Amino acid sequence: MNYETIKSFILIVLIGISLLLSFILWSYQPNYENVYDTSYVNEVDIGGIEKTKNELIEPTEIIFRNGTRASSFINPVDRHMFYNDLASWVLYDYRAGDSNGRPDEEEMFVEIIFPSAIPADVITNLFTFDEEFDPPNWSFERVFFTFDEQHHLLKLIILSVDDRKQITATVEKSETYEKVLSYMKRPEHLQEYISTGSVNAPIYLPKEQIQLSRKTLVATDIEQPESFINALFSNPSLVTQNIREAYFTDGQRGMRILHEGSRLEFINPIQPSFDSINPMELLDKSITNINEHKGWTNDFLFENISSQNNIRYRLHYEGYPVFNRTLSTIEQEWRQQELYQYTRPLIRIGNLLNSREMELSSGEELLHVLTEDNRMEMEYINDIQVGYSLSYLEDAHTLTLEPDWYILYEGDWVKYDPAEQQQDLQVEGGG
Repeated sequence: MNYETIKSFILIVLIGISLLLSFILWSYQPNYENVYDTSYVNEVDIGGIEKTKNELIEPTEIIFRNGTRASSFINPVDRHMFYNDLASWVLYDYRAGDSNGRPDEEEMFVEIIFPSAIPADVITNLFTFDEEFDPPNWSFERVFFTFDEQHHLLKLIILSVDDRKQITATVEKSETYEKVLSYMKRPEHLQEYISTGSVNAPIYLPKEQIQLSRKTLVATDIEQPESFINALFSNPSLVTQNIREAYFTDGQRGMRILHEGSRLEFINPIQPSFDSINPMELLDKSITNINEHKGWTNDFLFENISSQNNIRYRLHYEGYPVFNRTLSTIEQEWRQQELYQYTRPLIRIGNLLNSREMELSSGEELLHVLTEDNRMEMEYINDIQVGYSLSYLEDAHTLTLEPDWYILYEGDWVKYDPAEQQQDLQVEGGG
């Protein structure tokens, strides 16, 4: 082999290596997904549990109507058990179409009232149907079961919010029919309710005085802030803390710990523009997000979805809603398919320390006072509930739950004591 041949061979090898390196360089695509994907969430356990839609969506009232008489469970825990039983009934002959309206007021029926409008897609999570189907594209707040006395059947009616559409189905088991009918015939197991509001959307409240306990309970902290940094920031290693306050940021997103460590506020302003998200999609995204860090501490239940992509869950205790300006709700707002804002309490309700019986004004007295109270117009009252006012004593690591009447007035929950008609109205959280 002569010298020129050797040089040509070496040159060919070098050209081949150069082409190979160029191909590797051109074809290499670094994976920036975990750096820039703001929807990425680390799986973190903050000490709560995961929940499903049927565990988070429950009615605020289940009313048994027998002619003009209305009644419901004395204990909200019994309402919860009845609703869980109801969800296992198998429904047949599903139909969707135009509405026939509410059942006639002279009939016997059961009225189930949810806290706000719920997308019809969710009914397959709340009830058991014998076959698959595509739910209609509307929302509902009220569900009815009527009695077919001739065939011993229960008929399900789900009315759309605008009362124009409905879903119907039947419960064919006669044992279920007899079980529900027994509640109508044995009112001693229930308490009488009275109603106010419109004919199509009545508001029910207990007629007689209510006995409930003022409770003092242990309050424990939810682990923070490291767990939430890992849960809410796509790259926790980039997060720094403001030296003067409990504020954490990666340069774009921010998280603040407020009120002596009892409340968290997170904001992700990367996507400032707003596009409405389908309510069912928003519900799914929110539940999945909170499940990813086991964020259901204590008993939170779905309360509301707004047109601004905001979703709210309210704390409950022994079946009653809990109210406090900052410590009783978990709220999220989504934009461009990503979590934009997230606020939640960082305390957990623990063991009972002591309790003291209290007596609330009757529903009749409440309605009488309301009609004479010139600060409120009845047409703007959306709901009335018995609930607990939460007071947190950070130094003592305790909280108190005191029973009160609450009125949902023009979108805000207001604490209302009929015995103190001249009081200043106290707003206790969003509606």
